[in-house]
Amino acid sequence: MLHKCANPACTVPFRSLHDGKLFLAETFPSDINAPFDGNRRKIRRREHFWLCDACSSHFTLRFDATRGMLTVPLHEPVLPRYLTYAAGNAS
Repeated sequence: MLHKCANPACTVPFRSLHDGKLFLAETFPSDINAPFDGNRRKIRRREHFWLCDACSSHFTLRFDATRGMLTVPLHEPVLPRYLTYAAGNAS
C-alpha cells in the first residue's frame, strides 16, 4: 500500500491517483544472492511507487539493485569535464 511520496525528503501523503505520478517497478529482494531454490517468482517483485505533483515535476524514480529505489533529477546536469573538453576544441 502506498503511504506517501517516494521522495524520502517529501512528506506528502498519498490520497489519489489523480495527483502526482504512479510508477510500477520490478524490484528484487535484498537476498538476491541467496541460492536459487527453483521458484523464479521469488526473484522479481512488482511494487508501486508514487511521486507527488511537486516532486514529479523535478524528479523521477530509478531502481538500483544495491540501493533500492532512488529519486533522481529529471534533468541531469552536464558534466563539467565535458564542457571543458568541448570549449577546448572550439577553436
